[in-house]
Parts: sequence; structure tokens; C-alpha cells
Amino acid sequence: MHNFKTKTGISRIYEINKEEFELVTAQKKPYYSYNENNELVQYAVCPICDNPIQILGFYKALKNTDKPYGKHLKRSINGLADYNQQAYDFCPYANKNKNVNRYSRKSHLTDFERNIYNLLRDHFDRVIYVLAKQIDIKISNHLAKQMLITYVKGKGWLYPWSTLNNLPWVFGHLTWSKPLFGQPILKDSPIYLTILNKCPAAKFVPYQYNGKYDVLLSKEGMHLDLNYCIIVHNRSVENKELIETLKFVVSEGSIENKKEIFVKTLTVDQTYFLNLVNLSKEKSYRNNKLIEIAKEIMPDI
Repeated sequence: MHNFKTKTGISRIYEINKEEFELVTAQKKPYYSYNENNELVQYAVCPICDNPIQILGFYKALKNTDKPYGKHLKRSINGLADYNQQAYDFCPYANKNKNVNRYSRKSHLTDFERNIYNLLRDHFDRVIYVLAKQIDIKISNHLAKQMLITYVKGKGWLYPWSTLNNLPWVFGHLTWSKPLFGQPILKDSPIYLTILNKCPAAKFVPYQYNGKYDVLLSKEGMHLDLNYCIIVHNRSVENKELIETLKFVVSEGSIENKKEIFVKTLTVDQTYFLNLVNLSKEKSYRNNKLIEIAKEIMPDI
């Protein structure tokens, strides 16, 4: 892996390079230590599964690459991270070929899954913000609440491929199909233009709260049945980099006569969401209504 964190949970993600590592760790313990052979080693936290990793290639040349990288340690590092076998089992850097489906769930709750739950509850507004930005749809507070209820009933934090990094994308994946009728859609976005071109019954009217969006309605005397979902979650590791994608699909009609009219690949940015969460108060806007909704629906676990 080519990224690291300095602590478990909600923590910024950094690229593995010597200068940045020295800067953010100040070359202090537990990031700098000695192993059982009395060799100087560097430790950090896996950005995906929160387990301890060792950084290789900073001060000693590697045989097969000139780029430093992180490697899992299957043990705890005091003061840094406790080893979590369940989180390790589903980390793409550890088990690249482990397949799951959207209904798969982990067998038990650990601090890793609890951190995902708490991140969603405390930053629900930011999850919705990122998801809406990905799909070019303005998600109302009412719809967000319905989506959250579905996620909580399904215990989405136990979905095996859920991480702190991909939470907005996975949240959308686990909240089922949703209607597009009456939803504000970003003007002139690909989904907007496709609906105009392919759906004769569709019309857009201005969205009174934000001039960048139009609300999708049906023409008088015509029926419009459009729904969207986020499906097909894939992960692969290429050149020690995690590539994670999902499919955003808009379809028309009933299940028997369903027709896909728009498909977009959503690529998870592994650093964006956690770095957004770690923005200072001065640089970030919060939707307090969504935060209140999440606290109402999600008790402590």
C-alpha cells in the first residue's frame, strides 16, 4: 500500500513518502522503533483496515521497487494500533480475492465496525454531501432519513467491504433503489441530459432553493417511472494501489420491463472523505438537521 494513517479511526490519510512521514510523525515513538533484531523500523496504520503496518523502503533500498510501501503486521503495536483479525480478513491489501455481496455481513462487532457506525452518525451530513456530489442529485433531508433507516435496519456497518474511507459510496450501495421523480438534478449533468433525451415523459422545472438544480417531474398526462440505485461493488489492488468502484444506474419501468437509461462508474477516492471530515470548523459547512436525524435514529452501540 502507498498510503498511511498516524492513528486508527477518523484520521487523515497521507501518501507514503519519507519527507511527509518524518514531518507528521516527528520521528517519535511508536512510529520509529526497533524490532527484535535491533533494527530501526517505522510503523503506521493501514488506511483501510486500521491494523498496524510497517513502512519499508525509507532508509534501506528495496530489491524490487524504488517506491516505499506499507506492509501489514499481524500483531499489535503498543501505543499505535491493536491487531484486528476480522478487519484484516476483509482488507483488500491482505485478501485480494475475498468476494462478498451486498447482503453479506461480518460475524461480530469490533471497534473497527463501531468506528464506521459512529462516523456515519456524527458526520451523516458529510456522507450525504459526498454521495450527492457523486451522483449529481440533491438528496433531500426526508430522502436521506429514509435511506438511513434502511441502512440501520440492514446493519450496514457490518458489510464486509465497508471502511471509513468508502462510507458515502457504500451507504448509497446499501440503501436500495430510490425514485427520481421530484428530485432536484444538477443542470446539464450527464444524467440530466440523458433523461431529457431518452424519457419523453420527463420535464424539469426550476428548483427554488438552488439555481444549479432543476426538479424532475412528468409532463401533463404522462407517467414517469425512473429509479436509481448503486450496485456492483468491485475492489482490486493494482501496483499496491486499491481501485474500488461501484455502478450508479438509472432505470425506467417495472422489474418485468425495466430498461437501463443511464450508467455511471463511481470510483472511490480513498483519501477524500476522511480528509473532508478532518477539515477545520472554519473551512467546513455542517447541515445540523441531518446530524440531528442521525442522532435520533442511531443510538450508541
